[in-house]
Amino acid sequence: MKKSITYYYKNLPINIWKLLIFSFVVSVFFILKQYINHIINEYNYSFSWLLVSTKIVLNYLLWVLLAPLIYTLTKTFQKINVKRILQFLIGCLLLVVLHQLLSSRADDVINYFANGYLKTFFGHNSTVVIVIGSFSSFIELLVIIAIFMAMDYQKKYLINQKALIASQLNALRMQLQPHFLFNTLHSIASMIDIDTKNAQKMLSKLGALLRHILEYDAEQMVTVKDELNFIKDYLDLEQERYRDRITISYNIAEEAMQLKIPNMIFQPLVENAVKYGIIPTVDDGEIKINIQLEHNTTLQENTLVLEISNTYNVNNLTKPAGTGTGLLNIKKRLKQFYGDQFLFNADFKTPELYNAKITLPIIE
Repeated sequence: MKKSITYYYKNLPINIWKLLIFSFVVSVFFILKQYINHIINEYNYSFSWLLVSTKIVLNYLLWVLLAPLIYTLTKTFQKINVKRILQFLIGCLLLVVLHQLLSSRADDVINYFANGYLKTFFGHNSTVVIVIGSFSSFIELLVIIAIFMAMDYQKKYLINQKALIASQLNALRMQLQPHFLFNTLHSIASMIDIDTKNAQKMLSKLGALLRHILEYDAEQMVTVKDELNFIKDYLDLEQERYRDRITISYNIAEEAMQLKIPNMIFQPLVENAVKYGIIPTVDDGEIKINIQLEHNTTLQENTLVLEISNTYNVNNLTKPAGTGTGLLNIKKRLKQFYGDQFLFNADFKTPELYNAKITLPIIE
């Protein structure tokens, strides 16, 4: 139990110690406000620093205590639909009442020790205090939720930026890796005298690949058309290198071409298909790329489906290995962009056929 409570506090978007410091600073502000108000109105009783400070500090410490519940409520509001909005409003109401109950009872106990008077728990005065105080608590709760949302957004933004930089570096590393680049240049050099036209075509494709990397390296989202153009240039080069081993076919829905997807999200799957599916084969290797729109019952919305399948040589004694990190990185990037609103599967459909499929919400 102790471990689980600690877990919830550790997962807050703001460190618990920073929350305590923030609550202390806010408390000092409102204590001074009370003091200035006391002086300006020239009340005929002395200002009790201890009494006022204890009440205000306790009020904000209660919010710190309730922080894990508030953060849970904040996450509910991040996916907006009618059900979520109702859950959010009911959660706000319950938290406000809970905070006011605890706060007003703490006030009563402090007043009892100060002047010996204790209000009836269900009395008229107690009810009025809870109802009136709930409005202030509601405003305070909304401010805390807004801060949590802002911190959450900043945290996700920084994670996305790091992932973007990592993916860009990985893409550059993959595209400019000496093995790929040298073999491609060697193929072009050997073709120049015997097949000048094809050599020029390969040089053009290689130039297009490098140009794409430079043009889109700062983009987080690109159109399906841009991603597909890059993939086609890459596969065209591979097809020139492995002419007798590879057949590539595309089945692309025209209405999907202008939809947005994360930059270079599909390319690692294409690279895996060539590396683990085609290169080990002797001949008759096949890659199929399918991009369609379809209604997905799991996500309960219309989706964009990016799918690639490749043949696998069952006589190859070496099983494909090394794709785990790449697939994990794809999942991490998808989670950063779409939260839980995506599907990703990659596995053998048959011993001879490997299939990878990404299902995404439609972004125009």
